[in-house]
Amino acid sequence: MNDILINVISIVVTSVVIPLISIGGTQLIRLINSKIKNNEVNKHLTLATEIVINAVRSVFQTYVESLKAEGKFDQASQIQALTKAKDIALSQMNSEVKKFIEDNYGDINNWLNIQIEASINCLKNR
Repeated sequence: MNDILINVISIVVTSVVIPLISIGGTQLIRLINSKIKNNEVNKHLTLATEIVINAVRSVFQTYVESLKAEGKFDQASQIQALTKAKDIALSQMNSEVKKFIEDNYGDINNWLNIQIEASINCLKNR
């Protein structure tokens, strides 16, 4: 009787438990990989956003404020400020961040325009 019970338990373990462990292991690997991917996405997006905000602050402090004080901040100056902020941001971004933006958002210049305008709006409302 003991031999039969041991054989049944062995068959159950072999046919049910081991595949469940394999499936669980596969799911765990997928979960870990998704977390790694999400962390990479988060890292690149956070870095890119911080770079844009710092570029906007820098241009505002060194260029915009002085023109506003002189009453010379016109449409042409706004375009120049945007260009300066984009140039600063692009110079600060490494190739990984640029590639991430292009792969996930398309044209990096369009993404920068949107982010700079959003950053300006946030800084104005503080």
